[in-house]
Amino acid sequence: MKFPYLKLPSSDSKLKWIARPYIQVKLTGPKGNRIGYALIDSGADRCLFNIEIAEKVGLDLTKSPEELFGGIEGGGLKAKLHKVKIQIVGMSEEIEVTAGFVKSSGVTAILGQADFFDNFRIKFEKDHGVIEIIPAKK
Repeated sequence: MKFPYLKLPSSDSKLKWIARPYIQVKLTGPKGNRIGYALIDSGADRCLFNIEIAEKVGLDLTKSPEELFGGIEGGGLKAKLHKVKIQIVGMSEEIEVTAGFVKSSGVTAILGQADFFDNFRIKFEKDHGVIEIIPAKK
């Protein structure tokens, strides 16, 4: 399935808008689900979400192990790890990923290598303004 790149304004209002590989995903937890946009990041080791999302879907992170994430906000960002089900809006497949949940204004939703890229073949076609995502054959 193909998804268009999402054009977003630059943090500097004098610069042009930037097309980025964002897609809508649904996270499911004990208290329901949450739909939002997530950045597909081939440089991220694993999926990473803001801790507010965990709270809204009812994930209990009190006993979750922590992992240190680098490259975000200068590195050294601690995340609570927890399994969560995600589904790309528009596709029928639902997968379970071990994601990090962080308290950071710089992180909303990132889809990374472990679990997400393992379950899908992802083709970035920025020159055509689309991302193609196909379930990986197992």
